[in-house]
Amino acid sequence: MNDLRQEPLSAGVRFQPLAIIIATLCYFGLGAVWFTLLKNPWMEGIGKTMEQLMASGVSPALIYIIALLLTLVLALFLSWLIQKTGPFTVAHGVQVAVIVWFCTVFVTFATEYAFEGRGVRTLAIVAGYPLVGMVLMGAVLGGWQKR
Repeated sequence: MNDLRQEPLSAGVRFQPLAIIIATLCYFGLGAVWFTLLKNPWMEGIGKTMEQLMASGVSPALIYIIALLLTLVLALFLSWLIQKTGPFTVAHGVQVAVIVWFCTVFVTFATEYAFEGRGVRTLAIVAGYPLVGMVLMGAVLGGWQKR
């Protein structure tokens, strides 16, 4: 009988906390620049004004804390996946990030936007941010060498 047991998901994985923190901050910082530069076309694309966004009643501090924590989760996931699928190289980290982005973020957003009738420009803004952010993360996490 075949042994159906597999190694635990965490086997052979050594998280690099500093790399994960730097990758998280790169992605998060990119968001500040991205949405500052593209604020007007983004808000036009989602059909909201700044006043409408501010009137949601949710604390901006809470929104940023949630965004930072979820970005940390993404960095942890990418770190794990990069380690499980190949060598620690910038190229491998970027490759994993692009594949994950395309197969999850892009296909999900593009499907939603097709049904909602939103434009390609808005899709490019909203899906482009995680693409560039995940590429940065992949480069940091894949290229990080423990000293």
